[in-house]
Amino acid sequence: MSRKIWKCYRCGEEVVEGMKFTFTKQGPIHWECFRAEVRDRFNGSIPEDVNIMLELLDYLADGIVKIKELETRASSDELRQVLMARRKIIEGEMAKLMSELNKVLYGSA
Repeated sequence: MSRKIWKCYRCGEEVVEGMKFTFTKQGPIHWECFRAEVRDRFNGSIPEDVNIMLELLDYLADGIVKIKELETRASSDELRQVLMARRKIIEGEMAKLMSELNKVLYGSA
């Protein structure tokens, strides 16, 4: 199973599917690079509401990475399909929350 590879727009290193990462309006970014970008955006003083959104996104990203790992371990196609369907739901929810955070960070499109 080949993994998708992107380039982190902040550090320039590879972002590989299965890593903890996200997408912003600027493109793919490692999770730690994204956290650093948010810190920079708020000059080190991140508002609590943004911290709450980041904490939830962190939780969702961990879940996505874990489910991807479980997909590779599953021996049956049936279970793999169930896991993939659940992961897609979480990815969708993460995308919606990232959209809201993008509005806070970069303004409305």
